[in-house]
Amino acid sequence: MVNVRSLAVRVLNTPGFVDDALAPVRETVPDPRDRALLTTLVYGATRHRLTLDALARASSGRKTIDAALLPILRVAIYQLVFLSKVPAHAAVNEAVEEARRAAPKAAAFVNAVLRGVQRLAPGPNQIPRPGLPPLGLKVELWGKDVAERLSVAYSHPEWLVRRWFGHGWSAEKVEAICAADNIPPVVTVAGVAVTGDPRNVEGFREGKVRVQDETAARVAPLLDPKPGETILDLCAAPGGKAAHLASLTNGMIVAADLSMERLRLVRESCRAFPNVRILCADGRRPPLRPVFDAVLADVPCSNTAVLGRRADARWRLRTSDFAKLTPLQDALLDAAASLLKPGGRLVYSTCSLEPDENEQRVDAFTKRHPLFQSGACNRTDPAGGSGGGYACLLGRNS
Repeated sequence: MVNVRSLAVRVLNTPGFVDDALAPVRETVPDPRDRALLTTLVYGATRHRLTLDALARASSGRKTIDAALLPILRVAIYQLVFLSKVPAHAAVNEAVEEARRAAPKAAAFVNAVLRGVQRLAPGPNQIPRPGLPPLGLKVELWGKDVAERLSVAYSHPEWLVRRWFGHGWSAEKVEAICAADNIPPVVTVAGVAVTGDPRNVEGFREGKVRVQDETAARVAPLLDPKPGETILDLCAAPGGKAAHLASLTNGMIVAADLSMERLRLVRESCRAFPNVRILCADGRRPPLRPVFDAVLADVPCSNTAVLGRRADARWRLRTSDFAKLTPLQDALLDAAASLLKPGGRLVYSTCSLEPDENEQRVDAFTKRHPLFQSGACNRTDPAGGSGGGYACLLGRNS
């Protein structure tokens, strides 16, 4: 019999990306319902870990908790607070047994913490809007100001919440983004939301259907591919947008990326489209001539618009990353411009909410390249299980 909660703890204890750790463990679970619960526990405990840790500390009265016990507590508290279909006694008993296996003397402590959490936040879905603590909780649990309360209640790094306030965004806007990041992502296949495993959708295994976030699916049409055109996807991996471009035109799509490993993903994504050519190249210095009618520059970024889809991305991001990313984005934009024919079209896109990665990069580009003018641009916030992003059409006059 599969112990799903124990497997979830094992995944959370595995170094590296949570997706990479979860995938092989999922394959060992035969029952689809158990696989679904495993996925829910792992991603839920990852997304909400700041909130879960705050509840554990409030219940225990300790400022710090043994790191070996945190994954056990996170999985259990997530079930107690956020899931309505999991019996509380099952969540508590499994956690106590897991703690006993890990450190026998810790079982009583884990039991006491979880009983305390049940008193602090009775019943599922009791995590409040910031500043409105559950019955019995002191407001100090959530923080001394609105940024700290949002951080703890919605489990986002405090520095990132303060950064968003620094953009001049209102508390309501920041809260809406944080809340959207914690909604399990919606899977969209050809414009239709799908429940369950998208691999079961007819045509998926043949590469005839594509799985994309709704915001990401708007990028390729913005480039407006025309019949017979030659189009470059400058940073193509994992290949979803290259495949989308190939489906919109009979012209040639050149899908370039620096990583041979990631180009395997591009090849897999585009296997149903014979008009796609794969190229291993550094997008900043591509060995190509200016022969393209259109170029897509979907550049590396902070991913702050898709934190809901990438459960552990919020914990991997660092303030120093932005200083590294913006010069790379500028270099890729400049390279993309150099490869366009006169009158060509360029789309710059990111999975970011940050003005310094989006509007500011476009403004700086048009100052460096006066032959280009910006056209339709849009920035979408995460909402309802779909991520956000930014895309801007840039046209070359001559």
